[in-house]
Amino acid sequence: MRYNLIVPAMIFSALAVQASRIKDVAKFDGLTETQLIGYGLVVGLKGTGDGPRTQFTTQSVVNMLRNTGIEVPRERIQVRNVAAVMVTTKLSPFMKRGANLDVTVSSIGDAKSLEGGTLLMSPLQATDGEIYALAQGALSIGGINRESSSGKSSFQKNHNLVGEIPNGAIIQREAPGGTMSTDELRISLSAPDFSSAVAMAKAINANYKKEIAEAKDPVTVQVKVPDEFKIKRMEFLADVENLDFLVSTVAKVVLNEKTGTVIAGGNVSISEVAVSQGSITIEIKQNQTAQVSNTNAANSGTTQVSTNQSNEEMKVSESKAEMKVIPTSSNVADLAKSLNALGVTPRDIIAIFEAIKKAGALNAELVVM
Repeated sequence: MRYNLIVPAMIFSALAVQASRIKDVAKFDGLTETQLIGYGLVVGLKGTGDGPRTQFTTQSVVNMLRNTGIEVPRERIQVRNVAAVMVTTKLSPFMKRGANLDVTVSSIGDAKSLEGGTLLMSPLQATDGEIYALAQGALSIGGINRESSSGKSSFQKNHNLVGEIPNGAIIQREAPGGTMSTDELRISLSAPDFSSAVAMAKAINANYKKEIAEAKDPVTVQVKVPDEFKIKRMEFLADVENLDFLVSTVAKVVLNEKTGTVIAGGNVSISEVAVSQGSITIEIKQNQTAQVSNTNAANSGTTQVSTNQSNEEMKVSESKAEMKVIPTSSNVADLAKSLNALGVTPRDIIAIFEAIKKAGALNAELVVM
């Protein structure tokens, strides 16, 4: 029989360069999110919580009971229904006290599952040590974990040691840095690039027909707020963030050797290069050996024929490599046609790209995952 290997197809992006909105590729300074983190306990688990070796969970339960006026010896506590977790979320700027945040709850002990658990009130703080939100509520897991009573068999679907609590945190303090100057704005690109910064500044100046924007570096564009917009700052911000400009990107080819996927940007080009490619075919045949036996031949017995398929023969053949010249390509579509004409698989293309890059014929950055 012949075994065929199926791999994902090669993906090329041959889209023309398109304009992007400022809000999609940049952010206003002063509008950064604040990361929050906290420690908590998830209770109500069905024997899938932390084991006795997770000492910090036991100590946390002791401390919690002591705060409620209950004193229990530590060695008498069994915490299989409790799990220690870390609670994380992001606090966006300008969000007011009393608003809700979604939180992520992740196990840090040896719990088997957080399914069915409830997070007890957990304070969430930033790097300055201040508490900005309080989290509490029932977890949504999206997975299940079942184990037989003997413990010899189990079933698990999805990852059940991380859960979400929609609107599970209440903001207690507004995020710092939520103020913006009325005279000047600073816009930061997500990906540093000289051409993109200059193009953004030109787009802003062309829209307002005055020199109010200037590229300070590959990341930052400084914008002076016109006098007529100083009392209407929100309108000015809304106008600026929706302006379109051409984003300049570095030509890249991304290779994923695990899946055999090749992704190339639309501005990738290749110089003329010769490529020799061959393929290997593996064919396994099962040799059927017939065995004939006659039972009770003297008394007109019956003859039986059986086959023995235990013998296998493997043949490995390699097709003759053919040297072909790939012409200079100015876009990815031409490059895709040239490589597909060779009849190569995505995994072969990965090796070809790596060799072409070493030969100095690939005019793009090569990223191997």
